[in-house]
Amino acid sequence: MDPLIFVAAVPVLVSLYGVIKRKRFFFSLGYFPYFLFSLIVIPDQLSSYLSEDGSALNLALALIWLLQAIIAFPNKLNYDGSKVFRSFAIKTFISLALINVFAVLLTQTDSSIDEGTRTAAGLFHAILVLFPVIATYLMLSNKIPVGTND
Repeated sequence: MDPLIFVAAVPVLVSLYGVIKRKRFFFSLGYFPYFLFSLIVIPDQLSSYLSEDGSALNLALALIWLLQAIIAFPNKLNYDGSKVFRSFAIKTFISLALINVFAVLLTQTDSSIDEGTRTAAGLFHAILVLFPVIATYLMLSNKIPVGTND
C-alpha cells in the first residue's frame, strides 16, 4: 500500500474533528488539502486527457477535483442562523457528498492504481460522503450552534 495513504488520512481526521465539535471551519479545513492537491491533479489529468491515450476518466477526475476544490475552499463565515446561510450550507454539504459518491465510483474503476490504494482511496471518499450528510442532518435539525466558528 502507498504510504501517502497515511498523509491523506490527516485531512479526513480534521474533518472528523469538525463534525464532532460542530465547527464548520474545521470541517471545511479538512477538505482544504484536497484543494492544494487538486493544483497537481487537475493539470495532470487534463494533460492525460489531451494525450493520445487519454480517456473520459481523466476528464472526469479533473472535473471532480475542480468542483471539490471550489466548493470546499474554507472560509470563516459565521453561521448566523439565517435561512440564506442555512440554505447555502446545506447545498454545499450535499454537493460535497455527491462529489465524493462519484469519487468512490471513480476510484473503484481506475485500473491504474494498485488494489490497496484503490481500497483506501475508496474508503476515504466514502467517509467524506458521510461527513457532509451528518453536517446536513445537524443543520436541518438545528443542532449546529448559531454564532461564531471559533
